[in-house]
Amino acid sequence: MRRSAGSTRLAFAIRLTVAGLSAVSLGGCNDDCCTPDSFPIALDRAPLGNGVAGGGALLALATAPDAPAASALPMVVDTGTPVMIWGSPASGNLQTTAGGLDLYGSDFSPPPLRARFRGIDVLSLPLHPVGDPTVTPVGILGNNLLLGYSVEFRFGALCADGVSTTCSWMTFWPQLGADASFLEDAGYAVLYFTLFGGGEVTADGDADFLGLRGPLQIPPTRVVLRACAAPSAFSPSDATPGVAPSPACCTAADAIAQSSGVDLSLLVDTGVGPLVLSQSAWSRVSAAALASSGAAPPAPTSSPLLVATWPVPIDATWSTIPRYALVNLEAGINLDPGPCVELARARRTEIVSYQTVSYQTVMNPSLAMPVPPVCGAPCDVDPTQSGEAQNSAAYLEIGGDVPVAIIADDEPFLQALQFDVLPEGPQIDGLVGAGALGRARLELDYISSPTRAVFSCEAHAPRSVCWSASRCPQLPDHDHQHLCFDLPAHGLPATCIPSVCPSN
Repeated sequence: MRRSAGSTRLAFAIRLTVAGLSAVSLGGCNDDCCTPDSFPIALDRAPLGNGVAGGGALLALATAPDAPAASALPMVVDTGTPVMIWGSPASGNLQTTAGGLDLYGSDFSPPPLRARFRGIDVLSLPLHPVGDPTVTPVGILGNNLLLGYSVEFRFGALCADGVSTTCSWMTFWPQLGADASFLEDAGYAVLYFTLFGGGEVTADGDADFLGLRGPLQIPPTRVVLRACAAPSAFSPSDATPGVAPSPACCTAADAIAQSSGVDLSLLVDTGVGPLVLSQSAWSRVSAAALASSGAAPPAPTSSPLLVATWPVPIDATWSTIPRYALVNLEAGINLDPGPCVELARARRTEIVSYQTVSYQTVMNPSLAMPVPPVCGAPCDVDPTQSGEAQNSAAYLEIGGDVPVAIIADDEPFLQALQFDVLPEGPQIDGLVGAGALGRARLELDYISSPTRAVFSCEAHAPRSVCWSASRCPQLPDHDHQHLCFDLPAHGLPATCIPSVCPSN
């Protein structure tokens, strides 16, 4: 979203001003307005773009309140749009109205009613095709509705017939009751975020008791996550048991030098399909992909990117990358080495855990190792607690041919989003669309404090396609154990092969 008078994400101008007493906040639902049934809502998918017919933005079937199910039309479920929109021709003064919708599942005929929402602030704006010219949505389900829930998305679940085709689902939960330690032990990758953006816009908010309207206030709604794009391929079984890695990772400088991939900041936007990157970010990512795999990404082909809330097709070229990871900030703001360094640390930690479990296993001789595991790398020692390994960061890794749309750095669509996130947030390099999340599951927990994105993978998805790793906490001594990397409970190795660092 852009705070200037030019073309904008929502096709109306947004400007940041000092909020006066007449400013009106954008509302979601009141306590009795909203009745989702907590069953999964089956979703359709818009075209991805670049000639791919499916796998794009999330589409729910929706009607105006109490309209017949037979009239349900596709509505984009968009974590990148701050406000609910009903499509309509351009009119005069832009202002909110109290509206609502009914949501239906797309998995049966006639479609089942899954949720009713009433009394929601809605804007009426022209909408445009999404993915390709064949699909124009009737509306946008935006964040003023989503912010009241912990919203679960399944992007690539097996369909009910159990064959290889995949389906998408969305579930509204009133809360995510599980605490961080339970999610960690259960193997979920929990990535914490701060909502960015918002401000005063040049639309009018709700009328007060005198019928007067003040400027509309948009709350922060932007979810921005740290990412490492095009890291090298990894499997813990590739490390030679009992042989210290070479070159050794001895210092913090070694940890930086030996990491692979490119650090990015990406906005989560289910209203687009691919991973969308700026041209400058793509230049870094394509070079990293060549360095990590020895093969450059496919040569980009030209095809426009179509976004329902943007008035014109966006010039884009398309390619793929082999993998990327979304990585939580574990080291802390003051010691942040970047997501690629934290990803590499988590991978080294997994090698130690994997070899420790394999060496200690006696019930399954096929996993037993003839030599002790390697010790933790000195570069991974906690600088605040001498002798203990640092906690490893939670991360989600998506592999395969991840679709990427590359747009100009000065593209107004991207500039508008960057301007909305800055200066409180980072300079964003692009967006993570629904089609770039592959076989992942995501619960955007807007209502816990702190807010968090909880990732996992569909049970049938191989590690090469989707892998979620929870935070692996440090162990203070040999009397403690932890659950990490989908391995059985394990502690510190009784004996291990030390690194070849000079201090050893």
